[in-house]
Amino acid sequence: MEIGRVCLKLAGRDAGQFAVVLSEPDGSFVLVDGNVRRKRCNIKHLEPTHTLLKLRENASTPDVLGAMESAGLKVNRKAEKKEKSKKAEPKTAKKPEGSKKAKK
Repeated sequence: MEIGRVCLKLAGRDAGQFAVVLSEPDGSFVLVDGNVRRKRCNIKHLEPTHTLLKLRENASTPDVLGAMESAGLKVNRKAEKKEKSKKAEPKTAKKPEGSKKAKK
C-alpha cells in the first residue's frame, strides 16, 4: 500500500469508514487517518480503493480531510470543542448585621 491510498476500514470501531494511508507498511501495519481515528492499523483490516490522494508522509489531519473533500469523498467532521463556561463566582457568606459590635 502506498501513501495516500484511500481504504475502507473492515474491522474494529471504525469499520465501514474511509481511511487514508499515511506511512509505508511497517511489517503488516500502516498509519491511517481520515474518517477514522489516527492510529496504526493492520493492513489485513483495510480494503484498498482505486482512489489515490496526493499527500506527504505523516500529513496532518486537516490536510488529509481537505484532500478527501477535494477528491469528492464524504468527510465526517468532528464537532469542535466547546469552551468551558466560566463557573459563577462562589457566593460569600454574609455575616448577620446584628452580630457586629457597636463602636462607641
